Amino acid sequence: MGASEVSRGCVAFGYALPRTPVAAASVDIGHVAVTVSLRLDGEIQVTAPAEPADDVRTRSLAALRDVATGVMVGGIGSSAPRISTGAGHSFTQNGRMFRPPNIVAFTGICDVHYTRGDSVVRGRVAYALDVSALPHREPAVPPWDGSPDARAWFVRHDHELSSVGVMVLKAVPFAPGPLVEVSRR
Repeated sequence: MGASEVSRGCVAFGYALPRTPVAAASVDIGHVAVTVSLRLDGEIQVTAPAEPADDVRTRSLAALRDVATGVMVGGIGSSAPRISTGAGHSFTQNGRMFRPPNIVAFTGICDVHYTRGDSVVRGRVAYALDVSALPHREPAVPPWDGSPDARAWFVRHDHELSSVGVMVLKAVPFAPGPLVEVSRR
């Protein structure tokens, strides 16, 4: 923020993200339906100029809603997909796990830091990127092969997942719960 914003004072709000997806997309590639969703878990902070006081919360909530816009995912058939956002979040993967019967979840840390208008949004939160692929000829809940980590599902569908290329996820509206004022300068 510039000197003028600092001189007139700022208010910082903390917001706990919901445990539901903030962005998602599905694509049908003919014989397989691929679904990708992104969850962010943790708290982010929004700092905005304190004046005008009557709309500081409104401006902060508006800035917060951009946390999941412009999410693109590439390489979903690989062991480390690439995640990027229009706001420039930084994603660092630290794990991958398989959830029977047909989901692979990539997990890690997301560093959030962007500006919208005169508000700054930042935080370090956990993320989970869930990827599933379901061939049309399989039942809605495909049979699980019994392996403890369901890697067989991933190996069976790696060709289809790799053929997707890049997916642009649509931001999922999440309830703008209460912003909690954490500081005022």
